[in-house]
Amino acid sequence: MKDYTLKQSIMIVAGGCGLLLVCIFLLGPFLNGSTAGKVTTTRDEEEQLGNAIRQYTIVFQKVPANDNAGLTRNLTGDNPQQMSLLTLAESSTNNDGQMIDVWGTPYKFTFNSTNSFTITSAGENRTFGDTDDVVFSSVSNKLTQP
Repeated sequence: MKDYTLKQSIMIVAGGCGLLLVCIFLLGPFLNGSTAGKVTTTRDEEEQLGNAIRQYTIVFQKVPANDNAGLTRNLTGDNPQQMSLLTLAESSTNNDGQMIDVWGTPYKFTFNSTNSFTITSAGENRTFGDTDDVVFSSVSNKLTQP
């Protein structure tokens, strides 16, 4: 059995998470055309994004950029070690380089501390702050309501 360094182990886990995220981004909208299916896809995406952010904070001992486009760049290899923690399909980002949900709205990332963040999708109506938002909290590792 081969022993892996911490960096190699993190890269293997991140690669697996990235591959899963790409599959979700690519296949989710086609397999889950209903609103309920899109919410499920969004929840899965947010959990995978949360895992990539956690990996980034472990490797670099700081949070990635807190704006969507900067965070996207940091997670996909624009970081001190040029380490990709997330692989995205082209359809997963908009023209500004921001990660978007299945409805085409950029995700909102809020960092409260190095160990606490939320990821928010505006939901089907594409308006933040109402009842159809899909919100992931790193504190509970669960999805919450706004």
